[in-house]
Amino acid sequence: MRLSILILLLTLLPLTLFARTVFVPPLPVPPYADTEVTTNIVFNKYRSDVKEFEFKFTLDCSPSNCIQVAFGTDADGDGALSFPETGTVYGWRNGRYFIEDVIAGKRYVHFIEPENRMGTQAFTVNVRTTSDDLPKIFSANIDGNSVFTNLSTTVPEWLYQPKWNLMRITRRGVSTAAEWFSCKIGYSSFYITIR
Repeated sequence: MRLSILILLLTLLPLTLFARTVFVPPLPVPPYADTEVTTNIVFNKYRSDVKEFEFKFTLDCSPSNCIQVAFGTDADGDGALSFPETGTVYGWRNGRYFIEDVIAGKRYVHFIEPENRMGTQAFTVNVRTTSDDLPKIFSANIDGNSVFTNLSTTVPEWLYQPKWNLMRITRRGVSTAAEWFSCKIGYSSFYITIR
């Protein structure tokens, strides 16, 4: 019995010499006291023929937290969307949802009553484009209830631009357990019929 244990230890000894410990660093500590964290995501880098653009974010809403998604063009190629490069911002701040045309400095707001501000909510935006890649159909909803319907009548061009290639997501004071973000980009279909 002792001999078999000794043989087993001698067999495993070379394997333990080659083993190493890998430490995975934790997420960076937010640089600000308000726990703000920002990330940039490249998308739509090589194609501009987007026919459907949809994103959705879910968060635990409160009067003090904030999540916003900014879209624009990375003109200087540094991989970070700066304010001058930003076209449109969608988000939640101070107990209300907003859509902002950054270039024109115009903001559209959907106010949430105080009793409805708490709890998990999902905000979804969908933009469909014409053959010229201009926004044609716009819809937005919170948990399935339509909002920002004034932008659906005459869809402004600034809601989606085919030249956009970068998004910046910023969150402040948001519960990470309940928050998530998804983005769906549908390109034009291509069909061949042979007779």
